[in-house]
Amino acid sequence: MIIAQISDSHLDPEAPNAVARLHALERCVADINRLDPGPDAVIHTGDITHNGTPEKYDTALRVLGQLRAPLHVAAGNRDDRALIAANFDTGRDLMPGTPFVQYSIDSYPVRLIALDTLSETSNLGDFCDVRARNLKRSLAEDASKPTALFMHHPPFEIPQSKFRFQFDDWDGVARMAEAMEGHGQVVRVFTGHAHRDASGMIAGVPAQSVPSVAIDLRLGTYSGAAEAAPVYFIHRFDGRIITETRIADQV
Repeated sequence: MIIAQISDSHLDPEAPNAVARLHALERCVADINRLDPGPDAVIHTGDITHNGTPEKYDTALRVLGQLRAPLHVAAGNRDDRALIAANFDTGRDLMPGTPFVQYSIDSYPVRLIALDTLSETSNLGDFCDVRARNLKRSLAEDASKPTALFMHHPPFEIPQSKFRFQFDDWDGVARMAEAMEGHGQVVRVFTGHAHRDASGMIAGVPAQSVPSVAIDLRLGTYSGAAEAAPVYFIHRFDGRIITETRIADQV
């Protein structure tokens, strides 16, 4: 199975770099469509728009709608939960009757579970008891199928970041880790929010954040063609997951 992961496009017509951000997303979509073999799925790990409105999502959908592979998204702190659920494929709702956007995609060789890490009080992450219990129940549904979790906020420390820890507190991460414990089918955690390539662990599972599609918001050091081009991740699963950083527009 091949998964393309993009994140943090932050589309906003009012931003000084609005045109460049839109073009960066267009370049990623075009590059993903050129992949051979193409991905089985595309994951956007949040902040599709900057402070989401219906008009901003209309713009995003005009670009993302050109993807040839199915698109699944996790809600970011700059997204609107209700508009995410209304405009994108959010699979099998794991928490009906709640505002949380947690869902499962069960139709691939790797089961995909989107987690809602939005805090109600800040732009940082949170994972309350309700969401944690739901994750634990969801993982217990199928212990045999390899499973990847995708979410917006990285549940690990990033020493090179100005904000080393990107949750409200460690309690939310501890609740997530406890829900994952004993579920060896979880093979990888994919995140956004950090705007940089960073990696860590949670509950013994490798976790990695992808650089932002928006080049003006991207953090970290990039050389060669990557300096002026958006980058994204390609995850290949063949018994184990191998991640490659892809430069959009590369031949």
